[in-house]
Amino acid sequence: MNARLLAALYVSGASMRITGYKRKDTEVEGLIEMESIAIVADAKKLKAIAFFLNSAAEEMEKIGSDFDHVHLMDKWSEWDESYPDVQIVSTKYI
Repeated sequence: MNARLLAALYVSGASMRITGYKRKDTEVEGLIEMESIAIVADAKKLKAIAFFLNSAAEEMEKIGSDFDHVHLMDKWSEWDESYPDVQIVSTKYI
């Protein structure tokens, strides 16, 4: 299997998708460490993601070591079922 196997989530008909390459071959379920990602979205969606990232960072600083994770889909009122979710996860899971 190619070590740079494309790991992609293509949402048909949606205006946003996330693609990336696995860092190395793994047989894992759940989160996969990516070497790189590409976010394909319009400016409005990118601004919403940027706002979410900043809000998550502020929540992480406020909560400290008790921070676990947060989902874009739970925080963005315009999130649609056809969009991929973005999770910000505590570094304690590394």
